[in-house]
Amino acid sequence: MFQTDLQPAIRRWPFIFIMVLAASSPIWAASGNSQGNDSIKIGIIGDQTFSTDIQASYGVLQQGVNVLSAQPIDVVLHVGDLVESSLTPAQITALWNQATGILDQLPVPWYMTAGDHEVNPPAFQEDSPDRSREQLWQQLYGARVPAVLSHPWYSFDLKGFHFISLYSFDALWSDSRFGNIFLSRVYNDQFNFLKNDLAAHANAKAIIVWVHQPLWYHASGWQRVHELLRRYPVAAVISGHFHYNQDAGEFDGIRYLTVGATGGAKKVGSREAGSVDNVWTVKVSSSGTINVKVLPLDNQPLTITPRVDMDRVQALSVQLGNFFDFSSINPVFVKNGQLVNDCTTGTPAVIKINEIGDPMDLPLDVRINFSSSPGGVSLSSPHFTAGQCSQVITGTECVLPRGARVLIISNYSSVDIDTSTPLWQTGLTAGAPQPGTVLSFKVTTTFQGASGTLELHTTASTTVGSCP
Repeated sequence: MFQTDLQPAIRRWPFIFIMVLAASSPIWAASGNSQGNDSIKIGIIGDQTFSTDIQASYGVLQQGVNVLSAQPIDVVLHVGDLVESSLTPAQITALWNQATGILDQLPVPWYMTAGDHEVNPPAFQEDSPDRSREQLWQQLYGARVPAVLSHPWYSFDLKGFHFISLYSFDALWSDSRFGNIFLSRVYNDQFNFLKNDLAAHANAKAIIVWVHQPLWYHASGWQRVHELLRRYPVAAVISGHFHYNQDAGEFDGIRYLTVGATGGAKKVGSREAGSVDNVWTVKVSSSGTINVKVLPLDNQPLTITPRVDMDRVQALSVQLGNFFDFSSINPVFVKNGQLVNDCTTGTPAVIKINEIGDPMDLPLDVRINFSSSPGGVSLSSPHFTAGQCSQVITGTECVLPRGARVLIISNYSSVDIDTSTPLWQTGLTAGAPQPGTVLSFKVTTTFQGASGTLELHTTASTTVGSCP
């Protein structure tokens, strides 16, 4: 794996160009197995925060610790987001003590890198000068790893292998996928540490780097880091943050991987699209060969999804978030025993779904399933608007062509749908409608990607009101 600048010219291609070639590179192919003292086996734990119930998340963390404790591992790396920085310092400290108490049950040493939920201050401000939460994390973790008292990046050695914990938040409230991506990078102080640390450990059996954010999403910001890493025996760079498993492939002999959540919020859909909690083991040999084993906490088989598909999943996830105002767009009332959209005009009730298009480069199957609480409500003449679908399968399922209904923007963090024409609409019929009846529409989106069938869904609801 170790190569120098005397190697063929492909070693000197700019990293941003190499990333463009990822789709043509073999993805998810371990090149061999390592044995004996020339290998090390690492446990990986994903995020707990960005959760509606942190105690439930810590319950999942406990499951992950139990699973890893049964594996023949040498060390565990946590990718960050163990506590919630929006809380008070006293609350953060209490959560820290609880969570680290769970991690301390591991039979091997564990280490972490700082996540955004450790270090971002409660008030959102890009490049915030408020370092209070960062300093608190350094104080808490510094009691275990004194190096972080000086700066939130550090390294250590184990069994002749070298580990480097990089820091994602030289600029607070920055993100390599959302917001101002240009702030999301390794700045000079940390880069100089990395340069010196790599030079001092050039003879390590292999080097493993882990960082909370996959900073390589901002390729030009990451380029100089990759150019440096590829000069040394770096086997893998591992991140978390996105809450779904993702394999970005191998570039210059370095495997770029993102581990999914271990208790944090997840996608809603198929397991390969990120709907399952998991931990990993990563076996690294002195030749740089790595072998990753995904350990889902539901005990069902799972492989890592390639980035080309997870980028598509992310765009679909952003799109499904547009249903937040579905009930205000689709009000329904009972008037004189009939369902109406407006009490004054008495217009017969119609439900419209405007928020869906196809933000990807592949056809998208859209399926709508209706259910209601007691009230005897049923659909009347459900249909897709003419000209929207490339194929209409039924009145509640159709296939959209790539790019359908997208105005200008479709990327990992923003999808702009043309809502001027509804994709789908239906009338409503009720035998004995009652105020308080909940009308639920499950919207399922499915596509055939490079790794197979992937699916995401959401449920949009509106509650029947009563007219005066």
